[in-house]
Amino acid sequence: MAKSYLRNKNMRASSLMTPAVKSYRPEGTDRLLAAVSPAKIFSGGGIIAAVLMTVFVIAACKPSYASWEAGLPGVIFRLPAGAWASGMGGAVSAEPEYMLSWYNPAQLPFLRDRRASAGAGIRPLGRPEAWASYDFRVPPRVGMGLSFVYRGDPFLNGLYDGYYTGSEVSEEHKLKAAAWTALSLKVGAGYLVSRRWSAGGSIAVEYQSLPTAPAPDGSILATTITSIGALDIAAAYKVTPGLTLSASVKNLLARNDWTIRSYGDYSPAIEEVVPPVFTLSSTHKAKLLDKELVWGADAEVYLIDGNGEYLGNPQVLIAAGAKWMFTDDIVLRAGLADIGLSGDIVWDRSGYWGAFSPRLTAGFSYSLSKWMKGAFVNYALMTDRVWAGVDQQFDITVSF
Repeated sequence: MAKSYLRNKNMRASSLMTPAVKSYRPEGTDRLLAAVSPAKIFSGGGIIAAVLMTVFVIAACKPSYASWEAGLPGVIFRLPAGAWASGMGGAVSAEPEYMLSWYNPAQLPFLRDRRASAGAGIRPLGRPEAWASYDFRVPPRVGMGLSFVYRGDPFLNGLYDGYYTGSEVSEEHKLKAAAWTALSLKVGAGYLVSRRWSAGGSIAVEYQSLPTAPAPDGSILATTITSIGALDIAAAYKVTPGLTLSASVKNLLARNDWTIRSYGDYSPAIEEVVPPVFTLSSTHKAKLLDKELVWGADAEVYLIDGNGEYLGNPQVLIAAGAKWMFTDDIVLRAGLADIGLSGDIVWDRSGYWGAFSPRLTAGFSYSLSKWMKGAFVNYALMTDRVWAGVDQQFDITVSF
């Protein structure tokens, strides 16, 4: 028995308290079929949240419109941030690896180490983005974290100010370069209610700057806003060591009060109410070819606006993804994102399938432990909603 314990010294402490038992594994084809069995991968309800919300939408929702939720305020901050999350289609809310205050502050007290990350990406049309996070635990029951995300385009070139005679351009002037910017900082904290239950929340500070009108000198006037106080509230429950369920509400109390800057005296005011997003998520751990396989599923529900009023066209976005430990140093990821579900799937099936266009995602992580303990590099590719381009993201994470 002593030899068995020494061979498994890297397992959890609880496993060392019981004798090692040799398990039977079928040979050849039988072994492969057993490893990829759906019952083995999905046992324990790894996609419960997605299935329940699918049933809800089919039964209760009115017809919607293609990409309807993309026109709602606050969409710039709803795309996944981080190469690890993007590689799994964003289906990471139940148990994120980093940027916990961004995805799920309820997971902060479950940390056993400090985690830092930083990265950048580029979206179609050359639009850059960047992010960073720092998460840590305050023993015995509290966890805290910071997350920062930048999205925008600092080089908007080729802009013109035109004058029309009827439908024809009679005069056109080239304008100077402009930029648009979106920044979000979230500060989060979580509390460990019990060994299985946790709760947490985060508060956001957001800044946006948009070019809105040309000036006589050829420059472009920008309208800026800063909003403080949007809340995220989350809870997580570890059903078993391999199954985690979570529920959250994001963007509570979020408001953007724009006063559009323009040349002259015309400056319209716009109150933008950001709708809350209800998210049900799950993560299930299994085995594939004796290597760890983690399956995640998220269901994002758009049901009411920021004033609590019914949106009229509720919709659910499903994300599903998986990661597989290919070797001790390489983790492979793949997923589907933005699978839109609405009443159209019953009431207007041809329109629904005609507009059906989810994102495909893939990525990998590579361990840098040979050079720095606890360090990984992550890379991800993701198609956009209309398949006109590919997003690329790269970051590095360190646990210490």
